[in-house]
Amino acid sequence: MPIALLKFPTDLLREVFRLCDPFELYKLSKCSKRTQRTIMLGDTRNWKISFYGGNEMLVSIDYSYYYFNQAMNPKHYFQTNLGGYTNHMFIEFPVEGVFDLFVYLTNTFGIRTIKSLQMIFGSFANVSKVAKFSIDRNMETEICGIGFNQDVQDVVNFMPMLSQMNITQLFDCSLMCPPDFHFEFVKYPSQICIRNSFWFNINQLLDCTSAEVRLYDSMLSNQDLNVFLQKWKNAGAFPNLRLLLIHSRKIDNQSPMLDIIPPITIVNNPRIKVLVHGHGDIIDAVRVTKDDGTIGWLKVELGIYASLEFLICPSLFSTSLQIFLEKFSSYVIHLRDIERYLEREDFDKIDEKKVHQSNSLIRSQLAFGGQTDTHMDTIFRQILTA
Repeated sequence: MPIALLKFPTDLLREVFRLCDPFELYKLSKCSKRTQRTIMLGDTRNWKISFYGGNEMLVSIDYSYYYFNQAMNPKHYFQTNLGGYTNHMFIEFPVEGVFDLFVYLTNTFGIRTIKSLQMIFGSFANVSKVAKFSIDRNMETEICGIGFNQDVQDVVNFMPMLSQMNITQLFDCSLMCPPDFHFEFVKYPSQICIRNSFWFNINQLLDCTSAEVRLYDSMLSNQDLNVFLQKWKNAGAFPNLRLLLIHSRKIDNQSPMLDIIPPITIVNNPRIKVLVHGHGDIIDAVRVTKDDGTIGWLKVELGIYASLEFLICPSLFSTSLQIFLEKFSSYVIHLRDIERYLEREDFDKIDEKKVHQSNSLIRSQLAFGGQTDTHMDTIFRQILTA
């Protein structure tokens, strides 16, 4: 028996729509213009939309993904394949093309965030339209990516628009830009990853506010990187930075960084590994300390693909971590194993004698071949509860 849905009270109707997934809501919106308008009057949803340049649109809700695919045959309209986290529905695309579908879904669902806008395949013109739409609507774009196989001139023409977008999490660029290419960020996302990054110069690095910076095929020299590292050592400089990774043609052993001639590494037995949760790890790096006590780990390697790795510990953990390192610097240090304990109020009150007693226990346990997570967990617990 048909249900007169639009005769429901507005509040009840909103609750019904709130229970619908994107496919159900899309099908309802296609029943009539009135139904679509009613759906649009609902609350703005925290759904996110993604577009990769082809004939496909993705709407995501947390870890569930709903793909709107173009149906080549009318008999396949609204055919749905549900797979739990990944779901597909085939629909009739607007006559004007995929960009109009983006506008329709965004307006109908009240979407305010673009999860991912990437120029991987399909029409670059459509991606540009989506970018302009996001600027006009002041939408957040979490991830913006430019692939290898784009027309260089199209991308060069697009870059001024990029500086107007609100990219918050990641900018990823793989394009081989022309030698005279130049671009400067107005606002930096949390992460940048640039391959063929010859155009990203030291002034841009000094201005960068990202937490993670990855530059491949760079032209930054020892002198450039020394300037950066010297500035980083000043209290308050680069407060967001957690990871810097640079592969450069100009890193060599001809001039120092922080008064050290590359390669910059240490050789210990056993080797030292530092892991900062969420930002990766580094092995056999040299410890560098800022004026405010923040600890960084620096490693520079030479070769055909010379590289600089710089991993920074969050300031919350730096003081406590330094105590650990001073006492146990000859052992493998896994930050993921000590983060659980660093906020304990009694950490700085640990009795020095008991620490030395625990140190003996550590030496005896590590002598039997194990820096496993379980061993380290037990060791740190014994230190803190001794």
